[in-house]
Amino acid sequence: MSSLTPGHVLQGACWNYPLIKHVKGDHTHTSDVFKAQVVPRENARVDPKVPKWALIKKASDFEYATVNLQREVKIYSLPGVASAECFRKMYEKIDDSTIALEWLDTTLAEVIYRPDMRIYSIIKAVLKATFTSCVILEDHKYVNTVVPAGELLDAQPYAMRAPEVFLGEPCTEPSQVWAVAAMLLCWIKPGVLGAWGSPLDLINEAWSMAKIQRLFPRWEIPTLEMVEGDTRKAVVDSAQSLSKEVPALQAILPFDEEIKKVDVPQQLRDLLRFILVPDPKKRPSALSVLTSREFRDFEHYVSV
Repeated sequence: MSSLTPGHVLQGACWNYPLIKHVKGDHTHTSDVFKAQVVPRENARVDPKVPKWALIKKASDFEYATVNLQREVKIYSLPGVASAECFRKMYEKIDDSTIALEWLDTTLAEVIYRPDMRIYSIIKAVLKATFTSCVILEDHKYVNTVVPAGELLDAQPYAMRAPEVFLGEPCTEPSQVWAVAAMLLCWIKPGVLGAWGSPLDLINEAWSMAKIQRLFPRWEIPTLEMVEGDTRKAVVDSAQSLSKEVPALQAILPFDEEIKKVDVPQQLRDLLRFILVPDPKKRPSALSVLTSREFRDFEHYVSV
């Protein structure tokens, strides 16, 4: 666990950061996160652009957490990343396991979905920003888990994990495209993807796979003979059984029917369907999404 607590003051190069409160998060990160006040150091140059708040990330004591944080720092050194509005600004690296970032007053998780134009405008902005970030990172052969494309296995949270990643393939550019749309679908209809409702942590992965299979019946989970590793074979076998036998999962309908349970405009349904293609070879790229007829139709719907 981190030794940082509210009240602690971190010293940066030009600013100090008194920690105000611990940010709970969604339990998917490997860092302690705090809201901090930004206080210019004595004799620092007066800068009217000094922010009022900052977000402090402190890697946990696990080695991989520090590695993840260092990857995040490296991303900001890539051309075009630090200057792009679609990325949270990084103010500075305080030490090898601590960074200060831009504070955002509201995240999508804190907004409740409801069918109105204000929400649709937020969705349009989120999709444009996230897919633009994907395009920028793809130019450098990186994905939005801040790792080189094709390097890391099991890199995404269960609810956002692409089908191919569940099957043992590394996270690549098509995987992050799936993750963006899956994130939005989970926000619009909580629990439809991921481990929500799973009775045991041991079957969370299989439970999540079974949900994808229910939503997208044409997703062909390979036979056990085609899957490598005893553990993954067991997960695949369990996912197939759960999908067919568990009433709570059988209640999940194919995507076109399931999305009708929520008040969502047809243009947004079409866009999500266009993106959420289980086969990564047929899934559109981030740039293809941004230039697609489906995205233009949704933008037009929002702007009318």
